[in-house]
Amino acid sequence: MNNQNNEEPEVRPPFIIVQPGYATGDMFAIAATLINDERYHVLLSTTMDEFENVNDPYDNSKSIREFYRNSGISEDRIHTHRVPEVRSPGLASELKKEVINLLIHYPNISKGEIIRNYYKPVGEGTQYIAQNFSDEMRNNLRNVWDINGSQDNAIEIWLQTQGIPTSGKNLLILWSRFSGKGGDIHIEHDTSYWGIKQIVHRVADMYDAIIITGDKGYIKERAKKYDETAEEINRYYGPKKVFNITEFWKGNSSELKAWGGNTRLGQFKLYDYFQRHFQNVKHLGFRSGNLEVMAMLGYQVRYMEEKGSESGGRMTIWFNRRDGETEKGGKATGYERLLLGEPPTRSGKFIQNQIQEINTEIRGRKQPFEDHIERLKESGENPQSQTIKNLEKKIKEIDDEGDARKKKYAGSDLSPYRKDQKLPEPILKEEKSNYSEGFNTDDMDIILRYLQPLDWVERETGYERNIPQRKKSYEKLLESSEKID
Repeated sequence: MNNQNNEEPEVRPPFIIVQPGYATGDMFAIAATLINDERYHVLLSTTMDEFENVNDPYDNSKSIREFYRNSGISEDRIHTHRVPEVRSPGLASELKKEVINLLIHYPNISKGEIIRNYYKPVGEGTQYIAQNFSDEMRNNLRNVWDINGSQDNAIEIWLQTQGIPTSGKNLLILWSRFSGKGGDIHIEHDTSYWGIKQIVHRVADMYDAIIITGDKGYIKERAKKYDETAEEINRYYGPKKVFNITEFWKGNSSELKAWGGNTRLGQFKLYDYFQRHFQNVKHLGFRSGNLEVMAMLGYQVRYMEEKGSESGGRMTIWFNRRDGETEKGGKATGYERLLLGEPPTRSGKFIQNQIQEINTEIRGRKQPFEDHIERLKESGENPQSQTIKNLEKKIKEIDDEGDARKKKYAGSDLSPYRKDQKLPEPILKEEKSNYSEGFNTDDMDIILRYLQPLDWVERETGYERNIPQRKKSYEKLLESSEKID
């Protein structure tokens, strides 16, 4: 039907999600948002030059952009903004200005309206999924990412070269994460080699196969620790049961490349193969974008996180409120949490303790001001009075100071490895020595309640099922290194 007034249809500005070039964990939810809603665009900060050379070792914008392109997102919806470093001070403000530049040409729109309504922070993808996820959206993602079983024969051949079962009843996929110690953020959510050993020993008899996937470790040579854990169990079984395929996508075999296992989208196909060829498949790891996408694709996922996590609230909006939906009204993806008392790594426990101490101190300093406000309100003081506002300002100053102090523990400042040329300043060994490595008994019980199959019957094994936490003697390690020298 023609517009009777011959007026042009209204052109609405897009919503633009700003994404720092280092934020790979957010790219799955953002990609899903862009796939599902064409009104969304993304703005990536990048250090890429005109030849697509990245000039910052922390800059992942090139691979993020490639993932968006491979997800069928058109070039005109993927914007980039050059920065000297992807962790540059003032980056958020700079990206806001770029959003204004991209949208200010739309008619009848002001800078203020752009920031209020069309500028979206990096967490917008998480919010969108919580509000809009559905069975239709899940199917759409699977179609766009070509997850349909078409590569099953090639995947089966590759699995056979690895000695991995191609079908069975119960399969456990354990996800390894070391990005924090590798120079990124949230060291406290990194995996513990000893913690993986504890889980494998405890549940090996319950599964036909256990796959350890994800990161090898921030020091690649330590990946043999997973091989050692696998060998401890495999020596008691005929066909092998535990398999270390961490960073398999970096392989160069023709069997791997035949199904795209060396690509991001190809990797999705492997986990879908497992989902369809084993009766019961469970995924377990620490909070990460990789597990988010596993849940969005329809697999059974639990992520582990310690109580008191400063960033823990971000993903709770995906949780099932027990009627199949989230509190935001979307279908729950299946991304649910195992809330543990403490992280399994000594670094994580140290960080958790430091944050708790700061929080306790901050609460103590705020209490007199909060009590004063309460007394004033009880005496009839207007909540908008200048006296109360001044007290509230004091409370905010204390909170801001605490947040600034805690920022050290959430970022990469304490990473033992850096990708750039700066010297790392890791947590001192003396500061970590008071903490044990691995999961405590209560946390292992929480993990076991998720992992234990309903029909499992306990029987004797030739290996020790219950592996306790352990303390590490740095003195002995020092003596050993001196002998080697």
